[in-house]
Amino acid sequence: MEPAFGEVNQLGGVFVNGRPLPNAIRLRIVELAQLGIRPCDISRQLRVSHGCVSKILARYNETGSILPGAIGGSKPRVTTPTVVKHIRTYKQRDPGIFAWEIRDRLLADGVCDKYNVPSVSSISRILRNKIGNLAQQGHYDSYKQHQPAPQPALPYNHIYSYPSPITAAAAKVPTPPGVP
Repeated sequence: MEPAFGEVNQLGGVFVNGRPLPNAIRLRIVELAQLGIRPCDISRQLRVSHGCVSKILARYNETGSILPGAIGGSKPRVTTPTVVKHIRTYKQRDPGIFAWEIRDRLLADGVCDKYNVPSVSSISRILRNKIGNLAQQGHYDSYKQHQPAPQPALPYNHIYSYPSPITAAAAKVPTPPGVP
């Protein structure tokens, strides 16, 4: 007899690869385990792989739930406006701060916990895309303010990079004896 839907495992049970086991079977696995039946015996009786039985029981012991986890979807967003604001503040206070140091500060200051702190690569992306333009603009403005006035161009400035042009008096080299 050909199953109408899914595949047949080694125990003769029908499953759909990548899809969760029906809740009725999940509940039965937990009930049998609570009766003291070993996972390997539950596996054979319900025709579900031993790994699947173990996973469901472990999840039940950890969370108290028989429900499967979410399939697909995206992870919750960790780069909230508050986090971005703190990253901007850290960078403005210390322009040389590294992404991993920012991550540590977010944890230490209680802005994030270990479950929602952005990764180092996420922080780098925020610095590059959201904060980078502001930081570069500010850096350029402060750089312009501290630059000395440009020196007059002399024909030899491109060859000798002196901090200031040499005067004729400073350029005079003593002549050896006997040379006019």
